[in-house]
Amino acid sequence: MNYIFTLVLFIIAGYVLYSAVVAKGRLFAVDNIKEELIPLFKKILRPLYLGLGLLLLLMALTSLFQNVVYSEMCYRFTDDFKTYYSESIDSKGNIKGTSCNVDGTYSYTVMSSVFGNLPAPSNVPEGTNPSYAEPATDEKGNNLYIGAGESEPNQNVTYQKLRNAISYRLSQIITWVTMGLAIGLVILLFVIMNKFTDKEKAAKAKAIQSGAVLPQSAFEFDDEKDNQ
Repeated sequence: MNYIFTLVLFIIAGYVLYSAVVAKGRLFAVDNIKEELIPLFKKILRPLYLGLGLLLLLMALTSLFQNVVYSEMCYRFTDDFKTYYSESIDSKGNIKGTSCNVDGTYSYTVMSSVFGNLPAPSNVPEGTNPSYAEPATDEKGNNLYIGAGESEPNQNVTYQKLRNAISYRLSQIITWVTMGLAIGLVILLFVIMNKFTDKEKAAKAKAIQSGAVLPQSAFEFDDEKDNQ
């Protein structure tokens, strides 16, 4: 699902950037713009669409970065798991029926698979609410992640370097700031379009489109039929 969202962002960004470069297309429609302001209108729109396209492209790249480098958060088994699932753990600390060790770190997908294959513990005291897994963190307290194709944290050296350079929190901040700027540009575009719109021309076009006003041809009569 996240990859679909990223692909849609790339497509929209590409379309907006292309329109800004060629200054043509539906984004530059001037149907209801005041005739004398059309040149200025297009001149203003071009840099705004260029900025919007670049912001959308940055959002798409950040989304792709998160999907690939921060594919899944990692988890560890808790002491509660070791206590209440003791019958499912062998002498080496391996969980029966899986390739997981209770002292290991695993992705959310692996954890879900483990719990899906284990029977519910029967020795949990009534009234207790044990937690069997918790987010895994490094020595600095940062959450651990795995990237696409990794089976354990920092297995891929390139991903490790990227995670050291750009934390997940920083990538989120970039996303939210970029999104906020993009929304601001869209609002500015609406304000500009409203200011340059010929209100009378737009109202007539809307009325004709809705059928509230008869077209001019409705008032043109055939003289020959009238003479008969």
